[in-house]
Amino acid sequence: MGRFWKKVEADLLSSPEETMGFSREFSSLKESFTIKKYDFTSLEQVEEIKKELLGKRILILNATDVLKNIDITQLKRGIEDLKSFLRENGGSMARLGDQYLILTPNSWVKISN
Repeated sequence: MGRFWKKVEADLLSSPEETMGFSREFSSLKESFTIKKYDFTSLEQVEEIKKELLGKRILILNATDVLKNIDITQLKRGIEDLKSFLRENGGSMARLGDQYLILTPNSWVKISN
């Protein structure tokens, strides 16, 4: 019985990834991401949002101001532009309530429904 517990302790000390059950192959593919809150106030920010996503940032967009100040058809065009960018890069987008959007930069980070 003592041998079993010593083995478990040794396994726990090897790496957090292995302790959580990830294989060594998966651990070597790790990427680093940053989650950032972003105030989306105008459609001119769409290109800046794309640059943020290319910089491996997961964005939580606060769309309160843009919803108040922009015509809905223009907003739909801006959102479609972001959606096509995300499709090309394997990213995803989802709503968080009425005022927030979350955008992920690529296929490494997905949003579950």
